[in-house]
Amino acid sequence: MPTGVATSTSSLTQLMKVYYDKALLYYATPSMVIDQLADKSRDIPQREGKTVNFTRYIPLDIVETPTPEGENPDYVPLQAFNFEKTVSKYANSVRLTDLVKLTAYDDVANSAVMLQGENMGRSVNRLYRRAMATGFYPMRVDNSSTYAKTGTVGATATVNQVSAAELTEADHFWCDGVIVFTSGRNKGSAHLVTGFSSTGDIVTFSPALMDAPEEGDKFRIAVSTGLDATNVVTCEAVERAVAFLKFQNAPKYDGKYFAGILDPFVQYDFRNDSSWRNANTYATPQNLRNGEVGEWGGVRWFEDTEPYTELVTDGTAHESTQDRGFGRYDISGTIRHTPIFGKHAIAGTRIDGVKDKVIIKVSGSQDTSNATNAFSLVSWRIFFVATPLNSMFGVNLISSATNIQ
Repeated sequence: MPTGVATSTSSLTQLMKVYYDKALLYYATPSMVIDQLADKSRDIPQREGKTVNFTRYIPLDIVETPTPEGENPDYVPLQAFNFEKTVSKYANSVRLTDLVKLTAYDDVANSAVMLQGENMGRSVNRLYRRAMATGFYPMRVDNSSTYAKTGTVGATATVNQVSAAELTEADHFWCDGVIVFTSGRNKGSAHLVTGFSSTGDIVTFSPALMDAPEEGDKFRIAVSTGLDATNVVTCEAVERAVAFLKFQNAPKYDGKYFAGILDPFVQYDFRNDSSWRNANTYATPQNLRNGEVGEWGGVRWFEDTEPYTELVTDGTAHESTQDRGFGRYDISGTIRHTPIFGKHAIAGTRIDGVKDKVIIKVSGSQDTSNATNAFSLVSWRIFFVATPLNSMFGVNLISSATNIQ
């Protein structure tokens, strides 16, 4: 590889730029497990803004009444729910000092690209996991009827509040949990619960809907309160999740399987409770995807080696800065989300034609911001948003896991 100092990325040889880009994606791939399963056809065209509008159509009612001969059926409205997501820029950068550059620049640059590739992959994966934690249908492994309930929207309904007679708990009980609308024009839309008032049994949530729910619409609400070390992922819990997805007509990958994401500790519990079939016993092992570890219960399982952990919700008031609960990663948390989902459950939206990229800045004589050529930079940059498309096509199994020391 050339060792001469270049003034900018444009003066690097094409070979070097291709090598580093490929290296970045190579090192990112093991961590970007979910990206291969997400919808990729929803990127925003360049020069068309940074916000994408999604449309989710509401299924039509089943026809059970015959249409009289010679007559047409009554017309029914075609209803849809719109929601928006905005692509954001994510980036990271490391600085290589002049001493490093003078002694072993190329080797260290390779190491920097390796670390940046891994960091990009883990960062993208974390964004997907956060979107799934707040965007999929919540299902506790203990099947609690205290900390997870089905409700009916009452007379009070706005774009960010609903009332429900079934919710009779104390103030703040449902804070930092998740609410998913399961019927009506907002079916398949999930939101973080930011407040609960026992006066009027009112749930406040975020982000706001574009259209207020109607009285009589159904929803599911859940928190992780009360889960302990004994509440691990089991075969029975997985079977409940799969049954739910089938009932929702969630489309399957290859028309055969749902996908599931396991962290190592959840995988340990699950495999000790199942007639697990290892990935190397598939009839066509050459078709395994990146990170795939096996199949069980109609789910092809993928390993995410970095657990997505949260602090258990405790019913305290939601403050301006969320400190626990759904979608708020905490390295010391004991709550885990195990997503099981079908196709079109989640999208990874980028700007069309703008690749995830490594950028190398090598200081030179025209770089006035770095007068003594004291450092060079190795960075990555993506434009991205992880977007749940339909919460009814994905289930989050909420559990704890065995603590392996």
